[in-house]
Amino acid sequence: MARYQRSAFGYGWGDANGDCQNSRAEALVASSTTQVRFATDRGCRVVAGRWVSTFTGNVIQNASNIDIDHLVPLAWSWDRGANKWSGEKRLRFANDPVNLLPVEASLNRSTITI
Repeated sequence: MARYQRSAFGYGWGDANGDCQNSRAEALVASSTTQVRFATDRGCRVVAGRWVSTFTGNVIQNASNIDIDHLVPLAWSWDRGANKWSGEKRLRFANDPVNLLPVEASLNRSTITI
């Protein structure tokens, strides 16, 4: 089996419907408890909203403090069959809104030793 590489699931966030909001922006819009603010009038990049951390209960208002994580990790799915999927199917999976969860960037990027 080929070794997992994140790039096998595409580069960056996709914009499947071509509305200028990539799947990160759409996840942020969908999960904000208030109307989001965009960087420009075009409405592509989310800069502010109100998100409540699933893990800590903290309220986050700056979109740059949010990472979008995969509920089913891409590496885990690779080891369980995604390595045999087409590139298009992997790209759809990596950008599937059902599999995306906004999380605190500081927690998502931390290293915890148990």
